[in-house]
Amino acid sequence: MLACRLCVWLLLIVSFLLPFQADARTADVVLTGDINPALRKEMENHLRIVLQKLGVEEPAAFRSCFPSSGFEEFSTLTGKLKLMNGRSVQESPALRLPDGEYEVRDIKVQVSRAGMGDTRGSPYQYLVFTFNSDGLITGTRFAMEQHIYKRLIEEGDKLDDFAFHQQILQFVELFRTAYNRKDIEYIEKVFSDDALIIVGRVVKEKPDAPDQRAMFESSSLGKERIELVRKSREDYITSLRGVFRNNSFLKVQFDSLEVLRHHNDKRLYGVTLKQHWNSSSYSDTGFVFLMIDFKDEDNPLIHVRSWQPEKFSDGSVISLYDFQLIR
Repeated sequence: MLACRLCVWLLLIVSFLLPFQADARTADVVLTGDINPALRKEMENHLRIVLQKLGVEEPAAFRSCFPSSGFEEFSTLTGKLKLMNGRSVQESPALRLPDGEYEVRDIKVQVSRAGMGDTRGSPYQYLVFTFNSDGLITGTRFAMEQHIYKRLIEEGDKLDDFAFHQQILQFVELFRTAYNRKDIEYIEKVFSDDALIIVGRVVKEKPDAPDQRAMFESSSLGKERIELVRKSREDYITSLRGVFRNNSFLKVQFDSLEVLRHHNDKRLYGVTLKQHWNSSSYSDTGFVFLMIDFKDEDNPLIHVRSWQPEKFSDGSVISLYDFQLIR
């Protein structure tokens, strides 16, 4: 009698675990939208191969699904985080981008918590894949939450500014993913040479940057609210390298996003985010502001990055018009 009960319990446990194992190792991909059938088939096939082998085999096993640059980006991401497929059927629309590539969002994956200690939130996250006209995967990044994505795109449609809102979303997602995969080279590249780094109520400025110093001193923030501290870009990046090196894991998430376009310079945007930072040695929540310059659309730059643990007493945060525009 006892042996029979044990058999029943074992069968129940196995039946519970099997769907998870199948979900992790098998994946069907269904892409919808107005897309050439032959291209759709290539995209579905390449994404299916990647998801089926994700977390099971080395990235080299699906090298053929990427051009060289896309593979390097993907292997860097999966080298830092162990990911596994999160759905047995991944169904998503393929959106044609202004540059002719295609974007597929909301591909559900499971992020392993091994070595992460006590992390908060769901172990599931969502990826965005971009594809070229040959159906190869050119980019991989973590997606913003769906409600943020929908609202941002709707705002872009209303303002007849869809292309730039799409580009801002892509930039912010790549920026977040760079922190999650500890990609110091990408972060170093997107900061302008004389970028202002604001931490809490402290400004860190690169030496010998008179334009940025003038921008700060004439800003509406006022010297009584923020103390100006000079620090070289190299020192900032070195400090960030130390953070990456000394933390076995790093998880950065944004749960709100506001976009403001400068009324005098249509290529300058202010982006305000509520950020959750969770690492093996430190966790916090605060507000991040990015002043992003799209003068060179292929290489946007951050002129200002701020972080503050809470809003000011009047309910505001550092924003675009706290700084005088100097060109």
